[in-house]
Amino acid sequence: MKKYKFKLDGLLKVREFKEKKIKIELGKIVKAMEEIKNEIKKLNNDIDEGYDAQEKLAGAKIPVGHIQFFPFFWEGIREDIVVKTNLLNAYKKKYDEMVIELKKAMGDVKVIENIKEKDFAKYRNDLAKEEIETNEEMMMMRTKRKSDEN
Repeated sequence: MKKYKFKLDGLLKVREFKEKKIKIELGKIVKAMEEIKNEIKKLNNDIDEGYDAQEKLAGAKIPVGHIQFFPFFWEGIREDIVVKTNLLNAYKKKYDEMVIELKKAMGDVKVIENIKEKDFAKYRNDLAKEEIETNEEMMMMRTKRKSDEN
């Protein structure tokens, strides 16, 4: 009998490729989200360091202009944190959309894989049936030959 060939193999490969592509995109989104989270942590640390620096300078004799700088510094960092947080939320929304798309793509692949498994099982059954028929024919031929010899 001929070698097993799945007719929808091309479609399965296309769907698997789409699934891998979505996974790569999700990986990039997760990486970007982690980078933004790290930047937000760094900005929060910068605010803490700014407060510490202001406390150290409070007792020292420094020009008023230097002391007036701190509120502007903190405000700038807080605005940057708001921008980064908004960007993070946008990435989270995109991540959620991509997860839904990935689930659909994985389902599409699973459907084709199930069809392939059923088709292969049918192929094996047909092959086994053909072998049984061949064996029965051979047994019948042997039996006939023996009876012809006697």
